[in-house]
Amino acid sequence: MLTVSSIDGRNDGQAGPAAFTLIELLVVIAVIALLMAVLLPALAIAKERCRRAVCQSNIHQFALGIHVYANGNKDHLPCGFSDMMRFREPDEHTPIIAMATHDSLVASIGDKRSMRCPWLKEPFTSTNNWYYDRYANYGYLLGYNYLGGHGGTPWPMLGPANAEWISPQLSTEAGRLLIVTELNAWTTGENVTFAPHGKRGPILDYSNPGPGGGIPSEQVGAEGGNIGLLDGSVSWKKMRDMKIYRGSRMHGTGGCFTAW
Repeated sequence: MLTVSSIDGRNDGQAGPAAFTLIELLVVIAVIALLMAVLLPALAIAKERCRRAVCQSNIHQFALGIHVYANGNKDHLPCGFSDMMRFREPDEHTPIIAMATHDSLVASIGDKRSMRCPWLKEPFTSTNNWYYDRYANYGYLLGYNYLGGHGGTPWPMLGPANAEWISPQLSTEAGRLLIVTELNAWTTGENVTFAPHGKRGPILDYSNPGPGGGIPSEQVGAEGGNIGLLDGSVSWKKMRDMKIYRGSRMHGTGGCFTAW
C-alpha cells in the first residue's frame, strides 16, 4: 500500500516509523472538514446570542440612566430634539440627540458605551460616538433609537410606515411605553441601512445608491432586535413581528424609517 513515507520510492530495508497512508490522511482531512461544517454554525449562533445579550444589557442601562436623569429634572425625560432645532423646526430623529442631551445622559448613565451599539462599528465605536455635522451640527447619532422627549407624536404615517408611536415625556407615564430600541433603520436620503443583528452579524449597508437607496433592514438580512420599555424591561423581538415607523419628523420619504 502506498504510504506517505514511501512516496519517493526508496526502501533501504530498515523498519521506519509507522506512517499514515495517503488514504488515511485524506480521511482525517475529510473528518476535520466535517467537524468544522458542524461546529462553525453553532459558533456563529453562540456569537449572535452574545451580541443580543450585550445589546440587551446596554438598553437596560440606557433606560436606567434615563430615569436617573428624570429624577433630577422633575420627572421630565431627556429631550429628543436634535441640535438643528435651533435653526429649523421641527427637526427630530429617533437615532439623533443634541449635544447637551448626550452629555447629560452620559453623566446620568456613567458610561457612554451603553448609548451605542458595539456591533455597528465605525462611526458608532469612535471615542465620541458620531457627532453628525454633515450639514449644520445635527447632534449625536446613537446606536439605538431614543423615543423619549420627542414633540408632535404620533408623527403622521407616510412612505413605508405602517404604524405610529407615542413619545413618553415623563418617567411617571405608563411603563409599557417604548423608550429605547435597536437601530433597525434606513434612509433613502442618506442611502444607508442599519441591521445590528443579521444571520452573520451586524450589517451596515451602503450598496443601493441613487433613487430608492437605503432599503428596509429586513431586506438586508435583519433578524430582529431588543426593545426597551419605560419600566426598564427589555425583550427580544423578531423582525417578522416588527412594524415600520417614521424615525424622522421632517424630510418626508427621504428621512429615517425604522422598525421595532
